[in-house]
Amino acid sequence: MTGFGHRWKDFDLYMLVTTVVLMGFGVVAIWSAAGGGPLTLGNAGVKQALFGVLGLGLMVIFANVDYRFLASFGWAIYACGIALLALVLVPGVGHVEAGSQRWFNLGFTTVQPSEFVKLATMIALAAFIASRGAAMREAGNFLISMLIVTLPMALVFQQPDLGTTLVYGVIWAAMMLVARTRRIYFAVLVILAAPAFAFAWEYLFYPYQKERLLVSYDPYSAPSDAGYNIIQAWISIGSGGWTGYGLQGGTQSQMDLLAVRTSDFIFAHASGMFGFLGMLALFASFVILLWRCLRVAETARDSFGQCLAIGAFGVLFFQAFVNIGMNVGLMPVTGITLPFVSAGLSSLWTFLFTEGILQSILMRHRKLAFQPD
Repeated sequence: MTGFGHRWKDFDLYMLVTTVVLMGFGVVAIWSAAGGGPLTLGNAGVKQALFGVLGLGLMVIFANVDYRFLASFGWAIYACGIALLALVLVPGVGHVEAGSQRWFNLGFTTVQPSEFVKLATMIALAAFIASRGAAMREAGNFLISMLIVTLPMALVFQQPDLGTTLVYGVIWAAMMLVARTRRIYFAVLVILAAPAFAFAWEYLFYPYQKERLLVSYDPYSAPSDAGYNIIQAWISIGSGGWTGYGLQGGTQSQMDLLAVRTSDFIFAHASGMFGFLGMLALFASFVILLWRCLRVAETARDSFGQCLAIGAFGVLFFQAFVNIGMNVGLMPVTGITLPFVSAGLSSLWTFLFTEGILQSILMRHRKLAFQPD
């Protein structure tokens, strides 16, 4: 019992409080974006709050489990994730929405397996890097690490979901930067990046993806089509002023001109609600959370824990940066969610599960070798 209490002294309350603040912000923004209304179980904001409460409970369970057990089951977890990604592509099994087949329809909600498989891939890749140690300097192991992420990337791209595909690449890049590998390998990849992108643009990208990438930087080239919602997002953000319009949101939301405002464009809607000062508070919350992730990486006493923490940092930073960036016009529209804020069970729980693992690393960093509870 003493050991149990001692471990929980290392639980990161700053991380937890910041997460709850972001989730609370998201619940209010989702409730508003969905039109407000009574607080019933059918309300999008209430549903998100329930998902959050359940997710926090599961996060605590993850925190109480020794994260090093995950290394032993890394490949099994990864295999299950790959199976789910393949299954969701089967006609009649995966749920189709807006031309994409990314979800399982559970009736009360939809589940997007590619979100959970991010964590499965992080665990498998971290376990692989940790098991190889200094041997990661070998070209063969470098290539194997790439294959670990290439398989889920290929399946997710077929859904199609370019944004999430890129997240898997970020997981690999973040972890490999702390692995003991040769920098010359990265130099070769940088040299190959331009021709690889040209090949993908010509033979792999879907027409709508090309259009979305091009229009993102010039929405007025298609103001009534692909660029319409980007323009509405800009207006919503710009009209929010210092303090915003309040819970009803900006004019673009009130007139139902801003689409996808509970997920992809929730930042634009929230800007209309809380204005510039509210968005500064949101930025500060993400900065604090990223700082705490880096603290876990610094505190971790083993390569497996360090890789997991760096992977979590990479995903959190990339998704927050891209989501906000596509709302303000700095990044192309890719459909990436804003962590802890956008609506949806899959993204929220994936980040909470990941945070539970980070807490487990902190709570056990004083133990240099495995000790049973």
